[in-house]
Amino acid sequence: MGLIGLLCAGLPSLALAQTPEPAASAAATITVSQPTLQASSNGPSSLSGQVSVSLSPVLVQAIERGVTLTFVSEFKTLKPRWWWFTDEETAVVVRQGRLTFHPLTRQFRVSVDGAKPQAFTDLTEALKACLVVNGWEVLQSPLAAGQYAQLRLSLDTSALPKALHVTALTNESWVLSTGWVRVGSP
Repeated sequence: MGLIGLLCAGLPSLALAQTPEPAASAAATITVSQPTLQASSNGPSSLSGQVSVSLSPVLVQAIERGVTLTFVSEFKTLKPRWWWFTDEETAVVVRQGRLTFHPLTRQFRVSVDGAKPQAFTDLTEALKACLVVNGWEVLQSPLAAGQYAQLRLSLDTSALPKALHVTALTNESWVLSTGWVRVGSP
């Protein structure tokens, strides 16, 4: 049997070995409903909107085994350019939320931008606190004429332990992002 015959004979077993189990292949989802930029009378503009998160069983298992998950909330304002392929970014605001689980106390701890951690007994409540956008002050003044804003919430796989990087890159259960969502103005 030649080299090509050996390679073709091994392909079916290779495909079966890489097929994920049905329970482990459930994808994680995150959505932002009706993100809106609210301008206040004293100047700063803040976001409002509802975030819903559904973690895959793989992510829940990772949290329960002590892996810290870092979520990134990104907000940017853009100004259209008729003479270029992409719009110009005029402001970018980034916030990080870290979610950890402590097995001795059976509590989830959430720290947003290095603030004092909050403790939760329910994973759903901890995720809400980690990814909340309501009241997040993103701009010191209202949007200028012609500008628009976008928001993205995602799991930062680069903050995972090095041993999980390859797994996170090749397994869809670790993918969690809203993509860029347009923020409305009232």
